[in-house]
Amino acid sequence: MHQALGREWYLTGAGLKSQPEFQQIYARFADLTSPEAVETARASGSSELFEWAVDLSVGRRTAALDEAQLIWEQGAVLRVGEREIPYLRAPIELANTADREFRIALDDARVAAGATGLNRIRRDRFTVERDDLLGRGLGDYVAARSALGGIDLDALGRASGAFLARTEAAYRDGLRRVARHRLGLEVRDLVRADAAWAFRVRQFDAAFPPGQLVGIASRQMREMGIDPVQGGRVRFDTEEREGKQPRAFCVAVRVPDEVYLVLRPRGGHQDFRTFWHEHGHALHFASVDPAQPFAARWLGDNSVTEGFAMLWDHMTLERRWLTRYADLSAQDAGTLVFELGVGELFMARRYAAKLGYELALHRGTYEAMGPEYAARLGQATMFRYPEGDHLADVDPAFYAARYLRAWQLQAIVRDSLRARFDEDWYRNPRAGAFVQHLMSGGQAENADRLAARVAGATLDFEPVARQLEAALA
Repeated sequence: MHQALGREWYLTGAGLKSQPEFQQIYARFADLTSPEAVETARASGSSELFEWAVDLSVGRRTAALDEAQLIWEQGAVLRVGEREIPYLRAPIELANTADREFRIALDDARVAAGATGLNRIRRDRFTVERDDLLGRGLGDYVAARSALGGIDLDALGRASGAFLARTEAAYRDGLRRVARHRLGLEVRDLVRADAAWAFRVRQFDAAFPPGQLVGIASRQMREMGIDPVQGGRVRFDTEEREGKQPRAFCVAVRVPDEVYLVLRPRGGHQDFRTFWHEHGHALHFASVDPAQPFAARWLGDNSVTEGFAMLWDHMTLERRWLTRYADLSAQDAGTLVFELGVGELFMARRYAAKLGYELALHRGTYEAMGPEYAARLGQATMFRYPEGDHLADVDPAFYAARYLRAWQLQAIVRDSLRARFDEDWYRNPRAGAFVQHLMSGGQAENADRLAARVAGATLDFEPVARQLEAALA
């Protein structure tokens, strides 16, 4: 069933198929989504199996809506002046268009289209999921997701708020410099449509040629003693294709034997970083010991795989990596590290705000949360956010929490690697063997236990803040 669902997500998300068939797959495996299956998983004492069984039950009920969203996204077209732009291409245009007036018009068109089509689908999907969980006796939606995932979401929300307060001054100062340099604007004038262009660092595109993306990654992996494709188990899909999702993703169809990395190019450093993020996922899944039990190979705390993905992608934010693999001068690398650091802090603060917003959203109504969304995201990022994205910008099951814990995990693991193998651990064969050994466990351990075993540390935002403040120094 996982293979069938994974393959369907890959084919549809990669633009190779326009009509997803999730409902048929769930119907073929109806026994795994039955109430009896959920109760069997609950009685097993395995939190991973119980969460999985509940998610399968939810997945079957939301499959039609998930299909409808993919079909809507592939078919929607935005009209800006005399141009027609596919909805899925809008993020790429926003990242590559210097014309601010056009960017704002395009983002307005994107939000307006979502308000009339996408938001209804998202509202219905979240309602189905919330109603399902409310009927399981686990408390409200937040309490249920906390219990199923083993994450105290309210505590993480409070820690995220403290992180926002801790980093506000450094972020404001860095953003002021980027906004003036990149856009000729003051922070008070920034809008959501400016964000992707502000952090595009287009002047350095020549250092990140798209044709060398896989080659540079392969060279580095060989230096670490790691096979970049893991004997053919990792397959790269990095070409431009109409209908392909703009948000890169990795799908493990068979763990560890068949893993797809899907990237729709935008250009420049962002493609390299995004490739490394998804390559981190792919290496993780393809490195899993096949002798590991089903739950360790397929299930568990996704903060772990997101942590490995961030560990790899954060290499591309380091000065030494940039001078070695992007062939930049020390001065240019320093300039780029600063601007990338501001962009990274933008993302971390954005997700911290998203978690706070989603805690409020799922305890409130899905109809009237636009002002709350715009206020929280705007305050955290210092870009004015449109109210109409209040449902489109939400991942199911509080996945924002997994990203935030991944930021914490990668900072702890990276600090440990630097202490063991020096600052340029990412070209050290001993570090390669060590990291691959960690990845071979799949997700048998959650992020908390992995951080404790690797570094004797607990998940915390302090190392994340130190890492980002160093980039902005």
